[in-house]
Amino acid sequence: MVRNAAVPGKAAQPQLGMTSRATALLLIGLLITLISHGGGGLMDSLAAIRHSGELDYGEGIVWQQAVLIPGPSMYGTSPDLPFIVFHYPPLYYLVTHLAGAFTPDLLAAGRLVSALSAVAIAIMVGALVLAATPLGSRRMLRFAFAAIAGLLAYNAHALRIWSLFMRVDTLAVALALSGILVAARSSGRWRSTACALLLCVAAVYCKQTELPAGLAIFSIAMLRNPRAAIAASSIALVAGLVPLVGLELATHGGFLHNIVSDNINRFDFTTGKRTLEAEMPSLPLALLIVCAGVYLVPRADSWRALARGLSDRVTAARALLLLHFALSTLMLATIFKSGSNFNYFLDWLCIGSALAGVFLHDITGKVRSAPIILGTLCAVVLASPTRFMPDHPSASDQARQNALVQRVRAAAKPVASEDMVLLMRAGKPLIYEPAIVTELTALGRWDERPLVEMIASGGFAFMLTEDDQPGPTARRSPAVDAAMRAVYPVVEELYPDLWMHRPR
Repeated sequence: MVRNAAVPGKAAQPQLGMTSRATALLLIGLLITLISHGGGGLMDSLAAIRHSGELDYGEGIVWQQAVLIPGPSMYGTSPDLPFIVFHYPPLYYLVTHLAGAFTPDLLAAGRLVSALSAVAIAIMVGALVLAATPLGSRRMLRFAFAAIAGLLAYNAHALRIWSLFMRVDTLAVALALSGILVAARSSGRWRSTACALLLCVAAVYCKQTELPAGLAIFSIAMLRNPRAAIAASSIALVAGLVPLVGLELATHGGFLHNIVSDNINRFDFTTGKRTLEAEMPSLPLALLIVCAGVYLVPRADSWRALARGLSDRVTAARALLLLHFALSTLMLATIFKSGSNFNYFLDWLCIGSALAGVFLHDITGKVRSAPIILGTLCAVVLASPTRFMPDHPSASDQARQNALVQRVRAAAKPVASEDMVLLMRAGKPLIYEPAIVTELTALGRWDERPLVEMIASGGFAFMLTEDDQPGPTARRSPAVDAAMRAVYPVVEELYPDLWMHRPR
């Protein structure tokens, strides 16, 4: 059986107390350290919301998509310029519009949604630890490790960074975890299962790949109560299909064309290697999560108990966490997709943090190495950065950015830019998004000749790139790069990571 799961029909045994004062002090120190780093995360989020420039390449296109959703131009299928691919379903964009009532623009609104979603993720990770630990445990110990798990998730590198951006990921993960939490605290009845699956449907309508949570909930529900699971999944299926049909009809088939056909990228091991290297700061947490998964894997008799519907809530909650974790592990293969980034670790790290909290709860006071594990966690957290961005950009940086925005705004022609936030800030239309058109061209799914002809004819006032590397890159095909260098040969470095290409 799963360790520490209560046995049906018997009173839960009390959790053994911690064996040493040192362990208690380490536990308190870990909590204080995580709380201080979490405070740094909140300050980073406030700084990001106030920041007017680009923090991540994808923010500009997401801002443009938010402007067009809802509207007649959303999820279009025309290959003509302007060519905008809509990468995600509409829910995040609609929530951003609601948040826009409290912010100066949609960029700040999108970052606010991401920041609040990250806080919600931390709270739900902690609540999942409470759901997956026996009520007979010492109350303060349960709450301490619930808080540690939530703070581990919040301070995970991927979540700390991605909570600063106008991107769909943190809201999608928050909705998925809310579904897991509802299912973990339920008794397998159809109403609670339906609510959990509806939250997972909402997560998919933020990001179409947010599937593991719903699959885990349905699978465990089928083991516990097949009839209730089928009823609940039928409700969730209808709730998912109705907006899908509506969006397909409203966009003349463009919805699925955009979020599926135009988002099937090449596998690229170089990109996967770069993504793994970018998330190396989470390696200590990842090792802890792997240890937790190995420790908590239930034996076959737990699954048989679930199938008979006799399992207690703690066992079911742990099985749910483990299955979600296993499915999220399988999804990590997508880091080898062209265009991936370390946001692809978010699901795995967040649900893994809940497992880590359960693991620490179980071993503290029972395993002699518990003080070593807690002490190592303290050291790792202390060594990690408390802040990732300044509260305000320097006066010179802000002046330089304002001058460039004015220059883009004053241009008589459209401007091509790999920093798309600049274009949105200047009120210039996005003619194309560099990364996706390069990818679709490489796959033979978009004809780039109109774009190359526009560049060759001097259709842009100037072009802005984030490097001056000769030859093709992930954001410039060979033809685009050649046309740019032929027609816009005057190159000026405006500031690090931004270059202007001008005609003579």
